Parts: sequence; C-alpha cells; structure tokens
Amino acid sequence: MSFRLVNSEADLPHIVDLAKEAHEESRFGYIPFSPEKVRKIALRALKDQKRHAVIIAEKNERAIGFAYCSVGEYHIGSDILLTTIHNINVSHDIRSSLSGGRIALGLFRGVQIWSQARGAKEILFHVTSDVNLAQAHKLAKRIGYKFVGGSYVKTM
Repeated sequence: MSFRLVNSEADLPHIVDLAKEAHEESRFGYIPFSPEKVRKIALRALKDQKRHAVIIAEKNERAIGFAYCSVGEYHIGSDILLTTIHNINVSHDIRSSLSGGRIALGLFRGVQIWSQARGAKEILFHVTSDVNLAQAHKLAKRIGYKFVGGSYVKTM
C-alpha cells in the first residue's frame, strides 16, 4: 500500500474513476457525473500545489482511494490558513476490509502532513455524501476531529 501526491496528468484517469465511483454511491448520484469537471479540478490542483492537493492511495499498483483538499483563509477572516477536505473516498470494494481502514487513515495522515507543511491551523472535514455517516463520524472522532456542526438538505 502506498500514498502519494498526484503530480502528473497520467493519474487523471484513476482520479476520474475513483470520483465517479464515489459520486454514484452518494446522495448526489442522481446528478449526471462530469468527468471533465473532475479533470479540471485535478488539473487546477496540479498547477497550484501550494494551495491544492490530490492524494492517491494505491495497492498492488491499483488506485483504491483518494483525497482532494485545499488550503486558504477563512472566507471572512485573514492571516490564518485552514485546510478543507473536499472529497475523500476509499473504493467501495475495499472500504469494509481491514485494508479499507488503513487506507482511510493513510489518506487523512497525508492531508495532515500536507496541511502542516503549508502552516494550516485546522483541517475541516465535511461529510455530505450520505454514505456510511455513522462510520465516518466514528473514524473522524477516533483520529481527533471534533464535531462542530452538520449539513442539511431540502429537496425542492
């Protein structure tokens, strides 16, 4: 098992595949998936690695998980950097195995190391997928994240 920052466009097909899998099982799976938007986000991360990161997890040379995060100032504050994890996912067929937990921990650790290198004060982790919410909450608390709110949705 290995974890690394994505630093080449050669990784884009793997990122698109993992993002598609995460999208399809999420509460937003009814929205048409856009591979082009995923590529655009990943390319932006590649171009500005001081502010954006895509971390990929691999096992036996197969991409099995990823995290996408960015660092910046609080929207109405200044001088303090915060990291936001926009997406973190372990492939569905691996997630419930013992390896799945190690992969998730490795991705979170990668985000933490990347954030510390940029001087971020906090890491924000938002779960809006509506997938395995109790499991995500339990993991987040176990690795030191504090519950500070929630997300709500109203269908129109």
